[in-house]
Amino acid sequence: MPAKIKNVKKSIYLILFKLGFLFIFFTFFPNSMYAKNIDSTKIKDDWYIESALRYGRIVPNSSGTKLWNINVIGADLRIGKQTFGKSEWEQWFGYPNYGLAFRYAHFSDNMLQDKIACFWFLSGSFVDSRHLSFRYQLGSGLVYFFNYYDPFKNIENVFIGSALNAHIDLNLSLDFTITKQIDLILRANFSHSSNGAIRFPNYGINPISGQLAVRYHFKERAEKIYTIDTIKTFLPKNNLYFTLAPGFKQSKKNYVYDNPDKYRVKTKYLTTTFQLGYLRQFHPKYRFGGGIDIMYSSELRNFFPPEKQNEWKYMTTAGFVSFELLYNRFVVHAALAAYISRSADFYEWYYERAGFKVFLGKNRNHSLGITLKAHAGMIDYIEWGYNFQFFNWNDKSVRILKRFKKRV
Repeated sequence: MPAKIKNVKKSIYLILFKLGFLFIFFTFFPNSMYAKNIDSTKIKDDWYIESALRYGRIVPNSSGTKLWNINVIGADLRIGKQTFGKSEWEQWFGYPNYGLAFRYAHFSDNMLQDKIACFWFLSGSFVDSRHLSFRYQLGSGLVYFFNYYDPFKNIENVFIGSALNAHIDLNLSLDFTITKQIDLILRANFSHSSNGAIRFPNYGINPISGQLAVRYHFKERAEKIYTIDTIKTFLPKNNLYFTLAPGFKQSKKNYVYDNPDKYRVKTKYLTTTFQLGYLRQFHPKYRFGGGIDIMYSSELRNFFPPEKQNEWKYMTTAGFVSFELLYNRFVVHAALAAYISRSADFYEWYYERAGFKVFLGKNRNHSLGITLKAHAGMIDYIEWGYNFQFFNWNDKSVRILKRFKKRV
């Protein structure tokens, strides 16, 4: 029991560290950049192409240490666009670049062999000077593995259970300006691949690698012109919203032990989350909030004998706190939650969420998104969500209402 408590505490500290790091990462460091506003009327759009070579290893996960012995080599191709502050969000995030990336990787163990990936990316800078930039990069997309789990041909591969998987990409880089059209880039890369429990086994893999890249800009970059132009004062906003997010998964709790293919149980379990929450945006870049999760999972029927089956027993509730980064219409979302009630105690008492969503419509009250739900870093399932902000107000509206009440 003490060891279990110790592991839970360690997981909580790791989660809090990650969330705190992300907050500092995206909030405080870019402040030194968006004070340098660019006269965007004098600069045209800058498109570029980038190629990179990579070498690294796979970080071991909870399935064992064998992965340390697997090397990975590969190449990336990126097509991107550099922003120059034409929109306000570009200035707040230090003039990021974004685009589409393609990746090929070969693993030294035949258990994994090769993969190809396609993912979007968005990159911003901590420090941006004329000849050197220190940058971060986020990415997410899909990855295809040519050799995945098979109960007869590839039984050792308990890491990748399906051909098509989700891909998450994180980078830190030093970008050296060689000429007005060529950059040389040194990059440290971390990526994660798994299928979100859609098909077992699903331990996933986490390669880390170093990259050497060359970037070519199709046009000569103009000198960045910084002005003292001040971005207008932001008025804090408040939102009430609900989210409906269905999904499905396989379950390790439903093994068929007399079946040689114990991971290939064909049963898929429906999951659905209804979320009611509040968000306060007191800065153009981010907003914080919290709320209630009401979740349904048909997987829970595995824990009750037939005579005690009841759909209400498959419901759980939880409270959460959340943090969002607002890249124009694109939103990066993270949350930490704790269960309030549940009928089966087989997961940790807390869980995490991470994902993204895209605002729709002129008023941006509707959005669609994808979220990973995990317990202590182990992915439980993927949620496909619709979000609606049904009530919005700002601090100015509250002040006007108070003045009106006083007059009445």
